[in-house]
Amino acid sequence: MQNPLLLHPPEHGTGVKICGLMDEASIDVALVAGADAIGFVFAQGSPRLIERNRASQLMLQLPDAVLGIAVLQNYPSIDDFNDWDGWIQMCGDEDEDVIAAAPRPVIRAFKWSKDAVIRWDCCPDVQALLVDGSTGGLGRSFDVAELAEMIPTLSTPIIIAGGLTPENVASVISLAHPTAVDVSSGVELSPGIKDPQRIRDFIKQVRQTT
Repeated sequence: MQNPLLLHPPEHGTGVKICGLMDEASIDVALVAGADAIGFVFAQGSPRLIERNRASQLMLQLPDAVLGIAVLQNYPSIDDFNDWDGWIQMCGDEDEDVIAAAPRPVIRAFKWSKDAVIRWDCCPDVQALLVDGSTGGLGRSFDVAELAEMIPTLSTPIIIAGGLTPENVASVISLAHPTAVDVSSGVELSPGIKDPQRIRDFIKQVRQTT
């Protein structure tokens, strides 16, 4: 599967990943609105947790130009994803050895800190860094100003997540110019329940900014 989100910036500007989708209708909304990637969450305890077989069925809905991303957090057996037709996002305590052994390209997600950015930017097995305001899925923002200063010096594409909404994503993009942005709770009616209009509005704001 080609990857318009991370191998190179999309022709239309900043890439958009909509995370935590669990049904055909929500995926249809995201695809029609112009999402570049869809995230499927396999982290225990998440209100967006999806079964592996169900996610594989939904992956068939994605066109070649849209990347399916398996979101893992200390997943017990990475071999379960040997046949995953997409990428893997690791947002737990996985170290460089775990990432090197992954069967698919890896996005390393982590809570914002300058030291973490420097550490993972040096990892040759990481395809992109997803910088969040938490360990993932909690909708916590962070001050992106210092990250924005670092981005031109980094060799790995940056995805910004955490507390993004249709109301604030334009300002974050204008400040930091990331390769992509990632949203989950910011386009929900309640935890795990996506709002179709907010998905549309989020992607519209990104497109109008880039």
